[in-house]
Amino acid sequence: MDIGWRVVSSGATLAATVLTTKAVTAGWKAVTGKDAPVDEDDPEVEWWEVIAFTVVSGALLGLARHFALRGATKFYGGPVEKRIDKV
Repeated sequence: MDIGWRVVSSGATLAATVLTTKAVTAGWKAVTGKDAPVDEDDPEVEWWEVIAFTVVSGALLGLARHFALRGATKFYGGPVEKRIDKV
């Protein structure tokens, strides 16, 4: 078990998640003029808003986490098991 890789990958994933969530929330407000639909039981929120926000934020979070882990792999070299296999 490579503790260093776990720390680096967890930090990259956490940073990507926080930054992307803030960007998606701000982008949603800029595009729609409304706050992000975080409470699906709110009577002011339309069902299509919940679905659209879920799809957009899920896709962008997935991409951000993928690229964050890719960058972390370039920085750290990836888990030890993967580096040993390359030798």
